[in-house]
Formats: sequence, structure tokens, C-alpha cells
Amino acid sequence: MTSKERFLTALLGGKPDRIPITGHLFSQKLLQEELGYTTVLYDGKAQAQLAAKLGIDGLWIPINGFCGIEETPHQPGETYKDEWGVTYCKNGWPIIAQIDTPVKSREDWENYKMPEANTDYRLRIFKDAKAANTQELAIVLGILGPFTMVSWYLMDFSTLAITMYTDPEMAHEMNEAVLKWTLEVIQLAAEEGGVDCVQISDDWGSTDSLLLSPDDFRTFFIPYLKRMVEGIKALGIPVIMHNDGRIWDVLDDLVDCGINALHPVERAAGMDLKIVKERYKGKLTPIGNVNNKVTMASSNPEDVKEEVLSCIRDAADDGGYIITTDHSFHDLIPTANVKCLIETVHEYGRYL
Repeated sequence: MTSKERFLTALLGGKPDRIPITGHLFSQKLLQEELGYTTVLYDGKAQAQLAAKLGIDGLWIPINGFCGIEETPHQPGETYKDEWGVTYCKNGWPIIAQIDTPVKSREDWENYKMPEANTDYRLRIFKDAKAANTQELAIVLGILGPFTMVSWYLMDFSTLAITMYTDPEMAHEMNEAVLKWTLEVIQLAAEEGGVDCVQISDDWGSTDSLLLSPDDFRTFFIPYLKRMVEGIKALGIPVIMHNDGRIWDVLDDLVDCGINALHPVERAAGMDLKIVKERYKGKLTPIGNVNNKVTMASSNPEDVKEEVLSCIRDAADDGGYIITTDHSFHDLIPTANVKCLIETVHEYGRYL
């Protein structure tokens, strides 16, 4: 099977020749050690080449305009704004945390203008990755979900929490605008061709609990997520949801939204891979669960091998599992551990 065939078969609950591997390649160190160079910006061609060289089956590629990812280079410590009006201070790679947001009141929202969805650069990273995808990897197009856009980029969390109760209609208006913009971009990508899957990144939990009550998520965000998933799947494209944290209390709701898979099943947040697999067998493909904060950062690759084998035992029953870390491959992970994860899956990653 090709990597694309393997990935999509597992994503849709099937049983390919082995467990597929995916991952967010958020490491300039890994680029340097494997390709011999780094990229200042998140680069589609380099990401495709790195994934192919490592032996990864699913390649995550964001749209241009994915908040936190630079569109033009900045110096460390430099303050700048993106097309959304979000303010950053350059302090990382590839995703940078915001330091200020454009909407703080009803007046700000009424004067706010969403970026143009249909621009020449919107799919630049994706097009570069597609052109470089000579090994037939599955391309997973990355977008942000409604909660992250409204609580982290358009507004800050505290302002949103107040707004939901003082002006709930405004929260709904913002979600509606984000939904419309996102579906326009996905339509552009579908027309371009080559999108094998869409990943909606929308973190709802901390390591201990949800960031809002389940009822608040059901009132303000789940209806828009459901419509987003339905809009994407209407184009014939399956959907992964990336949702960090301890999210047990809304997991049934997420499955009911129609997502095909859940990433990253965060081990550090108490998300038990075996329970997720058994509870939603045939309805949801779990992706991830190898601890990227402790195990992957260990000085001993044997720790990685042991945990990978544990994941295989817990989730390899009758297909429908994709393996990776419970967030990303980052600079604090030794390259030997990245290779250990991949090599272990290549050797032992068979479904039961």
C-alpha cells in the first residue's frame, strides 16, 4: 500500500497493511539533522521531504492564515500583527503565541473585518507540499476550529468568558463568521485538489479538565463545529479533530459531530487510548497517545519503544488506529527517539 492508502484506510476505520504514522513536524533540529538545512518559515516542500525521509505516512500542512504561523520572517523579540489583526512577539517556531487580540468589545467586533478567504497566497504552503509529495503521502490540511479562533486569536479567553454571558449573540456572530470563512477556504482547497483529509485544531481542555463547562461548549461551539465537519465531509473529505487535554465530558458530542478521528488522545491528560478505542470502535479512529513531554524527551529510546508497543497492544484491534505522539515532534525530542518510534511501528505495527 502507499502511505496515502494506508493512512486513509485506517482513518476510515479499516485495516491496512500496518499501522500508519503521522505527526506535526515542529522541529528545526529535525530538519537540520535529516535534510541538512532549516527553513525560516514553515515550508511545504521541506515538510514533505522530511516526512518522506522519516517514513511518516500522513503529512500535516496548514493553510496560509493559520494563526500563529508566520507569513513573513521576523527577528526574535520583534512584535508584529498578522492579517487577522492578532499581535505576536516572535518567540518560537513554527507556532507563536499571541500577545494581544483585536476584539475586546461589541464596538470592536462591529468594526472588525475578516481577512479575504480567496487570495493568491491562501494555499501556498499546501501547493508547495503537494508539488513535493513524490512519495504519495496523505496530505492533512490544517485549519483552526471555532473555539480556538474566538477564545485565543480574535478575543482573549477572559473577554470571551464575559461576552458569552453579557452579549451571547456576539459570541454566536463571531462563530458564524469563522465558520463561513473556514468553509470558503476548504472549498478553495477542494477545488485545487490533493486534500486527503482536513484536521480541525481546536483545543478544549487542560491536562485536568475542560476549559469551559460542557453546557457552554454545547451552547456556543459544538453546533458550529458540527456544521464545519458537515461542510467539509459534504466535499468528500474526511475530518480529524485535534483537541488537546482531558476532554472525556464532551467526547460523545465530538463523535456525534461526525469527525472521523481524534488527535492526539493526550496521554499526559489522562486520555486512555484503550478506552477510547473500545468505546468508539467503528465510529472514531484514535490518533496518537505516545507521551511527547516525558517519554519522547527521554534519554533512552527503549522508553519510546516500550510505550509504542503499549499503544499497539491497546489500539491495534481490528484496524482504525494511527500512531504518533500526543502532540508533536518538537526540538526537545532527540532525533534517535523520533526514529525509534517510526522504526518500532514499521517492525511491529501490525493490526491484531
